[in-house]
Amino acid sequence: MEVLLNNGVTMPTPGFGTGAIRGWQADNQAVAEVITEAIQLGYRHLDTASIYGNERSVGRAIKLAEVPRDQLFVVTKAWNTEHGYDRILHAFDNSQRRLDLEYVDLYLLHWPVPTLIQESWRAMERLLTEQRVRAIGVSNYRIGDLRCLLERAEVVPACNQIELHPYFTQPDIRAFCAGQGVHIVSYSPLGTGSWSGVPNELKPVTDPLVIQVAKRHKVAPAQVILRWNLQHGWVPIPKSEHPERMAQNLDLDGFTLSDTELSMLDELETGTGFNMDPERAIEANMTMSVPD
Repeated sequence: MEVLLNNGVTMPTPGFGTGAIRGWQADNQAVAEVITEAIQLGYRHLDTASIYGNERSVGRAIKLAEVPRDQLFVVTKAWNTEHGYDRILHAFDNSQRRLDLEYVDLYLLHWPVPTLIQESWRAMERLLTEQRVRAIGVSNYRIGDLRCLLERAEVVPACNQIELHPYFTQPDIRAFCAGQGVHIVSYSPLGTGSWSGVPNELKPVTDPLVIQVAKRHKVAPAQVILRWNLQHGWVPIPKSEHPERMAQNLDLDGFTLSDTELSMLDELETGTGFNMDPERAIEANMTMSVPD
């Protein structure tokens, strides 16, 4: 399946998240093998970031999988410490070198840095003009951040990648993005990974309603949540290191949720996410270094 972005580029869905595979900022053969397995299972959308520290592994996996480059959609992101006009250009040079790719399909500003939004976006637009990227976007941007960006932007972001799952649906930012033609990409669609310390029983994948719907359709709870994303038009990027679950998360065509089921899942909203709020993340992220 694919969605059409606002610049005419198509994005495969669901994607495959690569954050913290085999450990935070691990970048080795074991990481590459997991990503290669994902590609061989059928994933065509790979999501990484400079702060994940595994861009080299993503590049190696692409070569190991031997799938034509134009059949893959590769996403990476610039970290907070890489924002600013010149820094973004330098950061992209580094990401492209580590990935060892001629171009990147989608480049994102990973989190907002409010004082640098407009100059960072100007650099992103330059990368797009130079055809080093096929699309540009943002992640974790709030309405105010997007308004600031759009004041002087020549290119509207293709997407906003945000935490989104049945417990945290972020209706206000989704509505704003829809009005601007900015597509929504859902990270942590099943709840955060084991690295977060959040117990499984607090995640939507273990919610009684989700389990009930899954039993009705004879699928796994994770498949219900991912299908919920797809039917709403969002692009989920689940992450797993287990081949069976990786294959399961990709197998979403054999059932359809009813309107009633979609509404019931929508009503699980609690208004509380598992990941760091952008307001607190802005300062905290500046203390984290991008490995090379």
